[in-house]
Amino acid sequence: MMPTGICIATPAYEGQCSIRYTESLLHLCLALSQRRIGLNYVTTQGSFISAGRNNCIHYFLTKTSASHLLFIDADMSWRTADMMRLLNHAELDIVSALCPRKRYDWAAIAKVARENPDLDPELLPLHGADIIGRPQGPLPDVAIEVDYAGAGIMLIARSVFDRLRTAHPDWVLTDGVSKGGHAYFDGGRDQSRGFLGEDHAFCQEARAVGARVHVCPWLKVGHIGNHEFVGHPTVAGGF
Repeated sequence: MMPTGICIATPAYEGQCSIRYTESLLHLCLALSQRRIGLNYVTTQGSFISAGRNNCIHYFLTKTSASHLLFIDADMSWRTADMMRLLNHAELDIVSALCPRKRYDWAAIAKVARENPDLDPELLPLHGADIIGRPQGPLPDVAIEVDYAGAGIMLIARSVFDRLRTAHPDWVLTDGVSKGGHAYFDGGRDQSRGFLGEDHAFCQEARAVGARVHVCPWLKVGHIGNHEFVGHPTVAGGF
């Protein structure tokens, strides 16, 4: 089922977003409008990602009546059809994309290239993707339950925040633009297991109050960043 209304939330580092994000967002907003799904949008600026996420959530909870919050980071790109299929799982508490980190597993790429000499070179980066929270083994073409997922693209039902707020009144924020709101995203709570990122910690806390986390293996995601291209004539030229 589709959400009755969505608040797209983008915490933007230093107020910047990529052109691929913008293109993807425009196509998504058009698709939502065509299906008459209510849409709100909020963005925040700053380098502290947890604070940005909490500010977005506070806006979602206090300024909109949307049923779901959809986090999309400003350095993401996606295909509209894939995202609409994710949104069609609004009955789930939390459903996320499997987002690649901004790095490649070059050893994996080399292995695939040696074993498949006729493979299209443009496909090689897909075989070296370092996917955040990827489950082990072959992935089915359906939403699957996991312990945690990255929040680069993550759909969260309003009820999840309601449960967390009830369970943790001590998370209230006493200053800042979200004063009176709650610190739903705050990494490092599980000291017994070492530091946890804010998205991992959020999933852990949500599961503790009965929410379930799912990922969508079919969603092809781009994670835009700087890439350093290096070369040396004695290598590139084979001298």
